[in-house]
Amino acid sequence: MRRQRSIVYAGRGERILANLIDSVVLLLPNAIAMMVLGDSDLRYPTAFVISLIYYTFMTANKWQATFGKRLLNIYVARTDHHKMDIAASLERFLAYSIPTLPLYTTQLPQEIGMLASIWLSIFWFLPIVYTPERTGIHDKLCHTRVLVGKVGA
Repeated sequence: MRRQRSIVYAGRGERILANLIDSVVLLLPNAIAMMVLGDSDLRYPTAFVISLIYYTFMTANKWQATFGKRLLNIYVARTDHHKMDIAASLERFLAYSIPTLPLYTTQLPQEIGMLASIWLSIFWFLPIVYTPERTGIHDKLCHTRVLVGKVGA
């Protein structure tokens, strides 16, 4: 009989550090895109698309993690503890990105968009600090968890 291993949720510090590592990983492709595009209006949408591709494909592949998460031995899985397919991974990235939407609007002054994004991010990610399963709003919406160690098929 096979013994079920216990589920351990990734901690706050691990998740923050993984995001910082992923931000560093994304610096190079974003810098290249910015050099190519110059002062074009396509700079911000291009950065968004680069992030979308990175997060979506990294969490949907066999790694189940971005480089930052993989380095820290934490993985993204559905609440049924199986790996995500490409559609679920894209959905999670889009939900994760909701607080940044005010940055992309042309209807608000840039300072207001930045302030709105900061407040939305606090609301969106603060539950990771105090919920037992360390879930942000995006995790709750998409039925995902960030776990220590790889789980599922």
